[in-house]
Amino acid sequence: MTGVIAYDVVMCIIVFIFGTVIGSFLNVVIYRTPLHMSIVTGPSHCTTCGTRIKPYDLVPIISWCLLGGKCRACKAKISARYTIVEALTGVLFLLAYIRFSLSLMLPIAIILFGVLVVLSFIDLDHMQIPYWCTVTVAVLGVINILLNNLLDTPSQSNVWWVHLLAALICAVITGLLALLGGLGGGDFQLMTAAALLLGIQIVPAAFIGIILGAIYGIIVKIRTKNTVKEKTAAVTDAFLNWFEEHEPETDKIIMGEYEEGKCRLTQYVFKGKSLEEAETDKALEESFTEIFSDIPHNNEYIFRIATKDGTLDKLRLQRRIAFGPALSVGIVIGMLYGYQILSVWLNITM
Repeated sequence: MTGVIAYDVVMCIIVFIFGTVIGSFLNVVIYRTPLHMSIVTGPSHCTTCGTRIKPYDLVPIISWCLLGGKCRACKAKISARYTIVEALTGVLFLLAYIRFSLSLMLPIAIILFGVLVVLSFIDLDHMQIPYWCTVTVAVLGVINILLNNLLDTPSQSNVWWVHLLAALICAVITGLLALLGGLGGGDFQLMTAAALLLGIQIVPAAFIGIILGAIYGIIVKIRTKNTVKEKTAAVTDAFLNWFEEHEPETDKIIMGEYEEGKCRLTQYVFKGKSLEEAETDKALEESFTEIFSDIPHNNEYIFRIATKDGTLDKLRLQRRIAFGPALSVGIVIGMLYGYQILSVWLNITM
């Protein structure tokens, strides 16, 4: 018995260390992917002074602690997020090992968790989920279906058509939420791909992810209430000044977003009962960009302006929310304990 315990402890340590090493690589992926940089070539370097980081300063978690969170060369502060990603990946890999041991599901879970870490932090930074991340999750779903039906005897809740049906239902529900503005296109793709992988386990995963996303959205809304109010008033004034000089008798809708330090507008004009896209005034875009100049570039806002009978009808401004991290937490929990959660819920309700 002592030997078994010792083996398990050693394996847990090895898996955790392996996870932190992979987490160090994921930091590179998170930083370079949005910049369209190669994740294979080019050594790691300080983003402040450009000095190449020595191998002994790349030991996950430990190097950051020994250096006091600063670059050895220029003493610039190194974000603790790099260490958080390493530790988080190590913990996720450890949970995957504890749940699946050395089974065929372990590599699937490890790859899934690594992808979720990457897309979560990229979504936080750039409000987008890379397409390759959702494709990877979908491929894992196909592999999982093949493994369950070719190598094992699938349970009634884990046959191939259950996974396909789960993906279809999830696509419909999240697609409607995306059309209504509750989720982004990347969120829709992520949940559909995750449903293909998880099958019926997507139910607790989606529930947990959406609840966490709603809580996060409420917190962000409360924290940005004053900013939204201030910017709404400024956008309204700027638009009215522009509108008085540009065909105020024309009914139109202007859709816009602020991202990466710049406002982009798309203008639609009513012609009869239809809407036709019209040329956007660059001066209006520049005035809106100036209004948002004090907002961090990783914060995004969207707005919708409608005019009717030559006057301003509606103007709505809101902060865009990154739901990827919340949905990822739900997917992780669904992957690890989805069946257990469903079992407990069925026992309570029946």
